Amino acid sequence: MAEERLSDLFEPTLTPVLRLRPLYLLRDGILHPLERFRRQYRQPNLLTSKRTETELENLSALHEGSGPFTAVTSGTTEVKPNGLLENIGRRIAEDISFLPTEFQSQGNFRLHFEGEAKHCFIHTDAQVSAHAVINTEAGPVVIDAAVRIGAFCLLKGPLYIGARTQLDNCHISNAIVGTDCRLGGEIADSIIGNYTNKHHEGFLGHSIVGDWVNLGALTTTSDLKNNYGEVRLTFGTEKYAAGSIKFGAIIGDYAKTAIGTMLGTGSIVDLGANLFGLSHRSGYFRPFLWGETKIYDRNKFIEDAARMMQRRQQRVTPSLEKILRGI
Repeated sequence: MAEERLSDLFEPTLTPVLRLRPLYLLRDGILHPLERFRRQYRQPNLLTSKRTETELENLSALHEGSGPFTAVTSGTTEVKPNGLLENIGRRIAEDISFLPTEFQSQGNFRLHFEGEAKHCFIHTDAQVSAHAVINTEAGPVVIDAAVRIGAFCLLKGPLYIGARTQLDNCHISNAIVGTDCRLGGEIADSIIGNYTNKHHEGFLGHSIVGDWVNLGALTTTSDLKNNYGEVRLTFGTEKYAAGSIKFGAIIGDYAKTAIGTMLGTGSIVDLGANLFGLSHRSGYFRPFLWGETKIYDRNKFIEDAARMMQRRQQRVTPSLEKILRGI
């Protein structure tokens, strides 16, 4: 068999969104890297990773059908957060060739376009208000199955909106959004996972957000320092150069913010952290942080996660619980 290699090598700053998935299952365009391989009729057999064998086994159990592959420890460079954000437009454009026939590229005569309608791809099962505006001047807009776009939304490409996601009074540009999200307010230059809510006003910019995140009303990220200097990201006790003067936040799976939360430039919120109490927060916030200094009881966290997931017909599986308890 020819060597077909996938990468799970990433800068530690991405850990909050990769504790529950390998890098090759993180959506970085319309598709994630493994799905892109398979749409090309390629089957990877090698995995470049620094994780332990036990960690890889746990992730394979959590994501059935995504491995395992033969693990090696060298061969590719680490993926950095800013690299994912810089390639949003390129990845979306490349993935359009893999769209099934249910997408119509001619658009809909009822819709208001700025730019050419032929660069908008709307699934036949999506519903887009005639009072929304779709702008394709800077890149394509792709709207997946069962998406609901409300009135007064502005969608500026390059942009992918995942299946069953709902947008209300939302201005969104240069972004990738997963499935089953509820979004509003202003979103720019960001990647958002599945089942995530940011349904109210507030700005999310140059950020990477995981699954099952809930950002309270008016939660806002700063993505530019007052001195216009390069942003530095803190993970644990280490600092990493973002490689850009524009970077907002990395927010891990199951994290939550209270209403009115202001996140400083380059903040990292790890998995399961629940930020409330202080309105202005900056830096690194450890997994399962509760408020300002306390720790979210693990049994209570899993109970609350199960209640939240049940609302979307999902559940905490034994494989998921095992990983959550091991963090």
